[in-house]
Amino acid sequence: LGDFFYANIDENDPEEFRSQYERALSRPAQAALYRSTAVDYIWDDHDFGANDSDSTSPSKPAALETYHGTAPHHPLPDGGAIYHSFSVGRVRFIVTDTRATRTPSTMLGARQTAWLGRELLASKRDGQLAVWVNSVPWIAPARAGSDSWAGYPGERRRLANFVARNRIRNVLMLSGDAHMVAIDDGRNNRYATAGDASFPVMHAAALDRRGEVKGGPYSEGALGGSGQFGTVTVRDPGASRVEVALVGWNHRGEKLMAHTFVRTLGKPLGQ
Repeated sequence: LGDFFYANIDENDPEEFRSQYERALSRPAQAALYRSTAVDYIWDDHDFGANDSDSTSPSKPAALETYHGTAPHHPLPDGGAIYHSFSVGRVRFIVTDTRATRTPSTMLGARQTAWLGRELLASKRDGQLAVWVNSVPWIAPARAGSDSWAGYPGERRRLANFVARNRIRNVLMLSGDAHMVAIDDGRNNRYATAGDASFPVMHAAALDRRGEVKGGPYSEGALGGSGQFGTVTVRDPGASRVEVALVGWNHRGEKLMAHTFVRTLGKPLGQ
């Protein structure tokens, strides 16, 4: 979900990016994690460019080059960004890039927005739970200049209206950037101007950084801290519905918060 390292590289220097990947991957605790766990990776600002960086960052060519050469990844539909999707069973992960195509007037850009719409519609058509992976906070009051979706309230509203208009009821969002565990059941995620586009939102961090709370409110609360992570468990018996459990944990194995919900995906598996 981004900020794999905090180098804030602000120049076109592929070697510096490679060095930072090596530093992160060689730290004992993180190395143990990545040796034992499958990982899909999307960047945010600190591992793409400087703090709050966007598509104008001079580091963008180097970031793209080293991502392609260093990070295992699924097929990328856009050579100028790293958004992508993949499926595990009846779960479709839709991973958006909120840095490489961002400008002062748009978070995602027209091409990525159209792709996101097609992916969400495909998840509904194919009877899948859509997990939208988004590297910055979504829930927050509108605020000009914010690095989160609070700074792009018009674009957020249009996306919410798309979800409502197409009656896409199968969405879960995983958000990054904030160093906290936070869960909202959808009650604070109401940005559509016509219809219901509410869906659950989860933050699960920070593994290895100090705590920090951003955005909200969140129905299940928000806890900033280090040594925190989250799990999403999808129980799929092959029927028309799946049960999804969101749980935030700390490194001692203590449960910090949880929320469980059920989604109807359409016809049972195999029909």
